Amino acid sequence: MVLNDNTLVDLFARNAREQGDRSALLINHERLSHSAFHATTERLAQGLAAAGVRHRDRVAVLAGNRPEVLLLLGAVARLGAILVPINTRLSAHEVRHVLTDATPLLLLAELAFAPLADAFCGHRYALDAAPLGWLPFADLTLSPAAPLPDVASAGDGVLMIYTAAVSGQQRGALLSQRNLVVASQLLGQRLQLGPNDVLLGALPLYHVAGIGFALACQLAGGATLLIERFDAAAAVQAIDAQRITLCVTFSPMLAALLDAALAGGTPLGSLRVVSGLEAGDTIVRLEAQCPQVRFWSGYGQTEISSAVCIAPYRERPGAAGRASLPNEVAVADEAGQLLPPGQTGEIVVRGPTVFLGWWDAGTRRAIAPPGDWHHTGDLGRLDELGYLWFAGRAAHKALIKTGGENVYPEEVELALLAHPAVAAAVVFGVPDSHWGEAVRAVCVTQPQQEVGADELIEFVASRIARFKRPRDLVFVERLPTLPDGTTNRAAVAKAHGEPGTVARFDS
Repeated sequence: MVLNDNTLVDLFARNAREQGDRSALLINHERLSHSAFHATTERLAQGLAAAGVRHRDRVAVLAGNRPEVLLLLGAVARLGAILVPINTRLSAHEVRHVLTDATPLLLLAELAFAPLADAFCGHRYALDAAPLGWLPFADLTLSPAAPLPDVASAGDGVLMIYTAAVSGQQRGALLSQRNLVVASQLLGQRLQLGPNDVLLGALPLYHVAGIGFALACQLAGGATLLIERFDAAAAVQAIDAQRITLCVTFSPMLAALLDAALAGGTPLGSLRVVSGLEAGDTIVRLEAQCPQVRFWSGYGQTEISSAVCIAPYRERPGAAGRASLPNEVAVADEAGQLLPPGQTGEIVVRGPTVFLGWWDAGTRRAIAPPGDWHHTGDLGRLDELGYLWFAGRAAHKALIKTGGENVYPEEVELALLAHPAVAAAVVFGVPDSHWGEAVRAVCVTQPQQEVGADELIEFVASRIARFKRPRDLVFVERLPTLPDGTTNRAAVAKAHGEPGTVARFDS
């Protein structure tokens, strides 16, 4: 059980003392030790302070899996500021919304993603070659050494991830230093992580799973090998060369890894723990191909600081693990009353990993949802031994999970309705053997207007992230309605949830 109140800064400093020259981060052929990581975060914090960053200010970063992202997290933690990692797969319009909502004091970006942030008017720093109007990142590490005030506390917000676009716009979920520390320590304890562990850092650091598992490994004294772009064959070589022990994946990454390992005759012998969002048949294949590996099933989301439930798959095949104390996981009915084991309801969570709340741009603070329990919007049941069984999404949170990315139907529907030829649209998820789920849209066109499926799909991709565009699109003359006149979404999904659509796009 984790009961301490350390900050991220405390634990990075401890690692610098106790792990010294052991690797904290690996990328390409370079390494950064725990002591160098801590020293660099201190210098970077001084540079950010010199640039005007103060307690509770936001610092945005638009980058792939680079060490600077984790270094920035350590630096803002030192100042009691907040890091806002932005999904690099978003459209320029979506990035503009995040920057407008979060109002960061400064933005750091890779050159490849700089065009997404052209509208940002604050201080801009380039992580690689600096284009016109951008300052070099190195400037932030060249400030004269100066004492930094000890203003940060465990309860301070430190990481804000934009998610949950239930109403068509993403919202910022603010996590505290306590949230991240406790979540990381719980993961480390359950997976028995230590200084000899090395994580294959293939998940994006703008996802809570990517940054959460990297922190868990680092705070346990281990290392993370950061991979900027996932390539199965290269990942297999890296696992062998760097003696990777821990791997976390989103479908279809694990299947691709196993294919590449089989093709190359590589046994992946150093791996001992694999976790992530994977189908049962892929897990069975992993166990047969790599018998030394234990797959861990889990349940989590951004608002609860990554995985709140986790357990070995073979303890309860098909379950999503058990709650890690001191967190509590329960199931509630529509009135909020807790349900006994065996009954299905909304999954609710309370404990030290539950987020501070949703960012409110007007007051520039997080506003916590009401009640003692965080309502996840997901459905599930608990069995008699406390294992959680995921049962889909609640009606008010019709989330589509495709390749590990969250897609909310309403934001896709709004993009479709912005096309002048579309009169009505319903979006939902359908099973997909490659991506887990795929986005399907059913559309009604305006009278006397026509639009091709490929044109409409590309129109959506021009307004929101490409991974959110429909992969299946159906045109119908009308949509079924309920007695109150609203669209009967369940009937649409039932009628069009099987193969046989007008168009399918897999690129």
